[in-house]
Amino acid sequence: MGRSDDYQFDYLDDNNRFADQVNGALFHGRQVVKPEELEPADAQFVYLGKEAGKHRSFKTIVDKTRLWRGSLIHILAVENQTFVDYHMVFRNMLTESLSYHRQWEHKKKAHECTQDLRVGTDEFFSGMTKDDKFMPVITLVVYCGRRRPWDGVRCLHELLEINEDMKEFVTNYKLNLYDCHEHDTFDEYHTGLRQLFEVVRYGNDKEELKRIMEENKEAYSRMDSETKELLEVVARIKIKEKNKVMRNEEETYDLCKAFVDMKLEGVEEGRREGMQYQLVRTVCIKLRKNKPAEIIADELEEELSEIKKVIEAQRQVGSYDVKRICAVLMEQ
Repeated sequence: MGRSDDYQFDYLDDNNRFADQVNGALFHGRQVVKPEELEPADAQFVYLGKEAGKHRSFKTIVDKTRLWRGSLIHILAVENQTFVDYHMVFRNMLTESLSYHRQWEHKKKAHECTQDLRVGTDEFFSGMTKDDKFMPVITLVVYCGRRRPWDGVRCLHELLEINEDMKEFVTNYKLNLYDCHEHDTFDEYHTGLRQLFEVVRYGNDKEELKRIMEENKEAYSRMDSETKELLEVVARIKIKEKNKVMRNEEETYDLCKAFVDMKLEGVEEGRREGMQYQLVRTVCIKLRKNKPAEIIADELEEELSEIKKVIEAQRQVGSYDVKRICAVLMEQ
């Protein structure tokens, strides 16, 4: 499956999926954008921001751009284990501003080649005519965080300490944000994106996910390999090869059967988590009594290395909060 931190998945290279994402998120399922109307975007018009890659908490999964009826549509889909990127408004503003700037540079060079701007005029110094128009840039942010809904701001004004008397003079910027946690159904999607959002949305509600799978058994029992791989990366699940089913020489996966296997494995995982909780709780009690790691390991008949891991996690937390210490250990 590869390291998810470095994973660049080309799921939306397919125009059917790209159109499905735009129609589902922006037009509530209305088929406004047609796959056959999408065209590759000229790279010189596109700024795909790289600054987010510097932050471990923010990982880009899909960063795709297409031209549609004279508009530039940019989809930025993000996957996140723990954190919401609270500066996303700034990032989008920068991305779109630089996209427009590159369009202007392109026009300016075109005018320089044709020498159609008279020297000394406003148009010459502007590098464009007053009638020049630019392609609108539409950015859609798709949030697939597994642990919690998006709780960051959705417009520039929400990030500013601004006097109400001055607010009308400060230009606002709004995010086009799609967070699957804010939806209960995903009927507006007609590709594997529906299964992706359903699994992320109800990943912690196994009974509800089971019900959804049973109602849409055809899709879940014949999942294509690309959707399967995307689920493994974004939803952090492993669909084993034994669930592969060949249909008409096409490789598909039976997620319904895989779900049963994962549910059984989840029982064992829950048992292990319970044992870890008990160990951390007991170690904390002994740490309060100022007992050293060697003594604790001997009394609990545990490996010294395991006890030292718990102690290190406790120091990171800075308290004896057992749940938070367990969370640190899980992250490790």
